[in-house]
Amino acid sequence: MGEQAPAVVVPDRVMGYTDRVSYQPGDPVQLHVSTSAARWRGELVRLHALEIPSAGVPRRSSRVEGVDPVEARGVVQQTAVGSYVRVERMPGVGPSGLTIAVAFMPTRPGDPAVAPQVVLAHAQDGAGWSIGLDVKGRVTLTVGTRGGPVGLTAGGPVAAGQWVEVVVRIPGSPGGRLEVEVTPAGTFESNRFVAARAAAHASVALGSPVLTAPGPLLWGCRALRDGRVPEMPFDGRVENPVVVADVSASGSRAELASHSAVVAAWDLAADIGSTGIADSRRVVDGGPHGRHGTAHQHPHRLVTSSAWRGDVYDGRFAPKEYAAIHFHRDDLTDCEWVSQATIALPADLRSGVYGVLLTDDAGTEDLVPVFVTPPHGAATAPLLLVLPTNSYLAYANDHVGVDSPRTQVWSQMVPTLDDFELFRNARRELGLSLYEVHSDGSPVFYSSWRRPILTMRERVYDHNAPVWQFTGDMQIVDWLERTGRRYDVVTDREVHEHGAQLLGRYAAAMTGSHPEYASRDMLTAYEEYVSDGGRMLYLGGNGMYWVTGYDPHDPQVIEIRRWGATQAWTAEPGEYHLSTTGELGGTWRFRGRPPQKSFGVGFVAAGNPGASAGYRRGEEDPRVDWVFDGVVLDDSGIFGTRGVSGGAAGLEIDAANAQQGTAPEAVVLATSVGHSDDMLEARENYNMTSRILGGARNPRVRSDLVLVPRAGGGAVFSTGSIAFAGALYAIDGDTSVSTLLGNVVDRFVTGQAVLDEGGARR
Repeated sequence: MGEQAPAVVVPDRVMGYTDRVSYQPGDPVQLHVSTSAARWRGELVRLHALEIPSAGVPRRSSRVEGVDPVEARGVVQQTAVGSYVRVERMPGVGPSGLTIAVAFMPTRPGDPAVAPQVVLAHAQDGAGWSIGLDVKGRVTLTVGTRGGPVGLTAGGPVAAGQWVEVVVRIPGSPGGRLEVEVTPAGTFESNRFVAARAAAHASVALGSPVLTAPGPLLWGCRALRDGRVPEMPFDGRVENPVVVADVSASGSRAELASHSAVVAAWDLAADIGSTGIADSRRVVDGGPHGRHGTAHQHPHRLVTSSAWRGDVYDGRFAPKEYAAIHFHRDDLTDCEWVSQATIALPADLRSGVYGVLLTDDAGTEDLVPVFVTPPHGAATAPLLLVLPTNSYLAYANDHVGVDSPRTQVWSQMVPTLDDFELFRNARRELGLSLYEVHSDGSPVFYSSWRRPILTMRERVYDHNAPVWQFTGDMQIVDWLERTGRRYDVVTDREVHEHGAQLLGRYAAAMTGSHPEYASRDMLTAYEEYVSDGGRMLYLGGNGMYWVTGYDPHDPQVIEIRRWGATQAWTAEPGEYHLSTTGELGGTWRFRGRPPQKSFGVGFVAAGNPGASAGYRRGEEDPRVDWVFDGVVLDDSGIFGTRGVSGGAAGLEIDAANAQQGTAPEAVVLATSVGHSDDMLEARENYNMTSRILGGARNPRVRSDLVLVPRAGGGAVFSTGSIAFAGALYAIDGDTSVSTLLGNVVDRFVTGQAVLDEGGARR
């Protein structure tokens, strides 16, 4: 009794990532691989299907002929975790000394697991200076002198979420006094607590001259291990530091910034414009010397500063109130692994879903997806599959199923972790999903492709369903391959960049099973495509939901801000706008673009696989009889009751709603029936707390299968269900969903009218 359980030993295994989200034929694919084994090998394969053990689906892949495998020595790669700002060309402490002023707000002060923390430092090898927090959360200044380090602490512990203004003075010669002043700062709105806190001051005489540090000045840490990894990282916000080469300088930070001896006066408001932060990597020096900084690993930008008063919620209209940057020790948008090998894609490679099968001498493997688009400006098939890679990034390396008791209640099971899941759970340094919060409790805004995304592996446990996201979309690929239908593949990124011009090369385009994260340019592309006669198949649920932005200077990074919907977290007040685009985040519904307008249906409910159901055909309409040709209905007119994730209508479901924009001419082909109370209505769909949220008693909890004819021959077919793709595989011989989808795809591709007007509607 009382003995600690032995630590779980998680064996290492090979893992890797590629340099970007998608490629064209002929492109080089850079491989970033880590393994403790002596050597590893990578082979390019085309993926036809991923294994789904619970459904008896085997992995089907084929080696790409003419592409030789690559091999390299095994290296355990170190991941660069934690955000910071780096400033080059900073002078040291001169004869006139230095005055440094900075405002900051810590979010984990006094936490022994992360203390001490450094806010601002120009220090290296025992030289220079640093400002931060000690193990108790008190403001501390440390300087390196010829006689050794000298430390000075002022005031009591700073509370989490409270702004302070710190001014330090470092004399330029022995005998001068080292000083620290700490003053409460911030507005009523910008501080977490109403707390009276007196100003504090401390000083000490220096007996030895301060040694000049040769390296860069850093925000958010004291030093960089191996030039990449922050040491003594800071969790919290920093606002507009000022450095003046005059120990006697005085006044506010604004006054110090205009001092004749200013060394640097950074202005975090300077880059805020109509499109958000002009360059998320840049930190502008407003002083005369142009000592601009470079931000690494995407610390939060466009967040409230100590000056925020709660009157303006859009930083574009009050830049000074958003002149802050928020660092996290677990920020990650680039592992910064060394690229060890390159695979050259053949110039004639067919568009599709590929993978690099990594194996190592220890007998472990990793299958890294590679998405190959058609050549630029060309279409090589009549049908286009748009893989929702923004959704893959949103869920990337999600730990919610393990960490959150709520999700275990949701799935009604305790997670069972095999060796791969234990490995994935242990590799927290690979970054967080957009469903999680940082270690200081603040939301995760950014996600990146430059890391191993272990949730995109076929062995992934997911609390939502047996298959999810990429593995779920491979069920669509499997169906296309098995039924012999020709198709091209692109990702969300291509639709965002090339718009309706890209989509217009195809007779029909289809989405994946959960295209939840869409940019404005993507939505515009889909709408323009259909308006110009294109045919769109929305094969998912809870799609086109969250406003998503791309970093214009790093297209492998996306950003969201959650509020006002069914969400894992809520952005802080005043922080609903995306830093990368400036636009209002949240859901498209509250931006006047509910998915019902373009796709006929929108999100209404979510549940576990046991709450899934089949569809009952709606009012018989001879104009759409062709949709049901060959579809076997039971005696109640129901089909699609069996699939990999339960019935075809499940997991997350959408329904038609005229008030939200479903067109009057839309035809509801079928509606789901038989959901249990474990299928719960989305919170944004009701205004008052309700006792009747579940599908067994709530008529609003349903999935609608909808056909929307559009002028000029365009049309949209929507399934309104994530689980629909899971019913394409013949579970117990049931092929009804496969048959129905085949009817729609073939009709859309051939350009036939989507309504047979020969007979009157009954």
